[in-house]
Amino acid sequence: MPDSIAQTTDARFAQKFNCDSFVFDHGLHHHRLYELDNLVGLARRLGPASAYWSTHAADVADGWEDNKAHEQSLEEAIAGIEHSDTLVILKNMERDPVFGPIFGKVVDDMAARVGPTLQRDNLHGRATMLISSPRRITAYHIDADANFLLQLRGDKTVYVFDGTDRDILPQPEVEAFYAGELNAARYRAEHQDSARAVDFRPGIGVHVPVEWPHWVKNGESVSVSISINYDLRSNAQRARVLRANHRLRRFGLSPAAPGISPWRDMGKIAFVKGLDRLHHHA
Repeated sequence: MPDSIAQTTDARFAQKFNCDSFVFDHGLHHHRLYELDNLVGLARRLGPASAYWSTHAADVADGWEDNKAHEQSLEEAIAGIEHSDTLVILKNMERDPVFGPIFGKVVDDMAARVGPTLQRDNLHGRATMLISSPRRITAYHIDADANFLLQLRGDKTVYVFDGTDRDILPQPEVEAFYAGELNAARYRAEHQDSARAVDFRPGIGVHVPVEWPHWVKNGESVSVSISINYDLRSNAQRARVLRANHRLRRFGLSPAAPGISPWRDMGKIAFVKGLDRLHHHA
């Protein structure tokens, strides 16, 4: 029963990590654990607090909906996913007693495959499972972590956009995202042709760097994927600057992007901390 990340040595993991998107092979898709009854059991063990699920139809530009009100329980959503329009996200799978030994190892092995660049910068690694209905669309979005998305069951198309292109992802949208607006990144149809379209099938994976926009369209069967996510130390500091920039824009300023001037970055963070202290004592 193969359970390896990749079948051959591939230098792109080290060379392109968090700099560019690339497609690779893996051997995780032969496991029988991905049948729906096993996934229902996984959801039961993890519980609703470790999950996001939506049973409402979604389009590419819809963003994420509120996760508080549900027409179905988490277990019901997975059990009926073949005949609905549902997306389920199960978080922290490495903690599960059944799936954990497999995917906890994958989190560690993938970090080793990237090498020192990730090992020095990694704050936390985790595994997230995505289960979705036939023809389901996962809306356009960005993430604050670097991830490797691996297809385990079914097929779909993943569209990945260059997150460094400020026509595609303007700086104010990035700042708003880190200030708490999860749907800040706005889909623009005129940029669709610039996306990399990855034909996902079991055994295929794709790397998505931090903040690289992407959306997904499922094929004609239930899709099961695993996302191996890494929170980066370097991005945590960068996120503080971006949150400060978001606050500064409210004063009519146009702050520079993080990294252009380290001393200005520190000054912006200190300024916002001072504002927060004043607000707290007011």
